[in-house]
Amino acid sequence: MTSVSINLKPICHTIKRYSVLGMLALAVLIGLGGCESRVFNHGHSIDEAELNAIKIGESTRIDLLSTLGKPSFEGAFRSDKVYYVSQFMIEPPGGKKATETRQLFAFTFNENDVVTSVDMFDEATGKLVLHLDEKTPTPGDNLGVIDQIFSNLKRRRAQE
Repeated sequence: MTSVSINLKPICHTIKRYSVLGMLALAVLIGLGGCESRVFNHGHSIDEAELNAIKIGESTRIDLLSTLGKPSFEGAFRSDKVYYVSQFMIEPPGGKKATETRQLFAFTFNENDVVTSVDMFDEATGKLVLHLDEKTPTPGDNLGVIDQIFSNLKRRRAQE
């Protein structure tokens, strides 16, 4: 009878090497999967069919609301206007969000709530509005923890 001895050391070394390479490849694939641009769509995008459903001089405020839904906002000083805003933004990997397209539709009504005009503004026809990333300073930002505790104690004593 002859005995056969198998040396398992090279086989185990090969399996370890391929498992390490497999885990490294998986980590690279997962890392690259996160390198995709993110797309954001805010507001109500009005398409051509919805816009054609609104007839100037015929459609009322109720018709507009039933077709387009709740507006983004209404005129602050003149309640005869409603606005629908849509914005399409892209955030590249490791970058800041950038507006790709922006549309603002302004619908004007007369005293009988009938649509009298429709105006469309986009980034080419509208005003450029700068966005500031800075925060508005508040008193809590300027005070340390001890200052805040003592100011709270002063306020309680003043109330008593």
